[in-house]
Amino acid sequence: MGGARPRASIRRHIVAVALLAVAAASGIAWAVARNEPPPESLGALLDRVVEEGAPGALVVVRDRDATRAEARGLADRTPPLPMRPDARFRAGSITKTFVAALVLDLVQDGKLHLDDPVGRWLPGLVPHGNAITVRQLLRHTSGLPDYVDDPRVLRAPARRWRPDELVALATAQAPAGAPGERFAYASTNYVVLGLVAERAGGSPLATLLARRIFAPLGLRHTGYVPGAIRGRSVHGYRAPSHQGVVTGEPVETATAAWWAGAAGAVVSTAEDLQRFYAALLRGRVAGPRLLREMETLVPAGRNRYGLGIAVFPTPCGPAWGHTGNVQGTVAVAWNTRDASRQVVLAVNTYPLSPELEAAVRRLQIAAFCGTA
Repeated sequence: MGGARPRASIRRHIVAVALLAVAAASGIAWAVARNEPPPESLGALLDRVVEEGAPGALVVVRDRDATRAEARGLADRTPPLPMRPDARFRAGSITKTFVAALVLDLVQDGKLHLDDPVGRWLPGLVPHGNAITVRQLLRHTSGLPDYVDDPRVLRAPARRWRPDELVALATAQAPAGAPGERFAYASTNYVVLGLVAERAGGSPLATLLARRIFAPLGLRHTGYVPGAIRGRSVHGYRAPSHQGVVTGEPVETATAAWWAGAAGAVVSTAEDLQRFYAALLRGRVAGPRLLREMETLVPAGRNRYGLGIAVFPTPCGPAWGHTGNVQGTVAVAWNTRDASRQVVLAVNTYPLSPELEAAVRRLQIAAFCGTA
């Protein structure tokens, strides 16, 4: 989601750095941890996000055993459905951490190796496939361009795009660099990883994620859903814009996200996201050795990036996790390195006006740093 010079795709996806998304399931005990802002402070910040144009927003803050969850506005405007902190929402590029965890689980089982060339698993799929490794795909240092930069993708977001079609759109563009040369964020890397995982794991990506990640961690409300979402969920709204400036009221988007695929099609809740990152960062998903591999970082613009996990600078120290932006929903999952403090935030509109982006940023930093 960045390189030597930020690209358009970086701005679309990691601009979500300004945002925090969070929902917690019903039944969570509400408490206020030491040094955390009083409940009215986060509530007021959520109110400001809705006042500045978001249909709704939710945030869940967990500080060790103390959890606060709040929501404002609407998850769906027609018919009106209040936003709730236990709502399911599209996690966008947070999906990349899930896919990275799956790949590392396959590595741990000996079904795959980080330094395997892509050409071994998918001959002829991408140029220089024998020089691009699984590790480079995970870290966005493969040099593959981003299929999201092809305008045809977002003109037809509900189309049932196949992974090989998306890869073909990407490889028709100029490369972002030589394999291993530098960080250049591209969702193409994770679409390719999804295909590699299917070949190495011998099952569809949805089955592998459910069997190896979701079920073992007890993520009951999380699924890989490139098609339409069934049941109650947060609906995304996309604001019309011109040259990056919001020009009108947000309009509801389709709930299907076939174009996101292995790069962004996970649906989850705040509680599940926090459970996942806590297990991951404590070495309970891929083990301590592979966690060290995951946490080996390269520069990524103002941030740093490992194997499917990003590190963002904040006033109170680094935040580990990922951000997401898909079908009019922006999500953020931030954690301290030991996952003792976690924040998830979701806002169901995109792009953001400067005023809305500033309101979300204030909420995000206050929630993570425990300051009003």
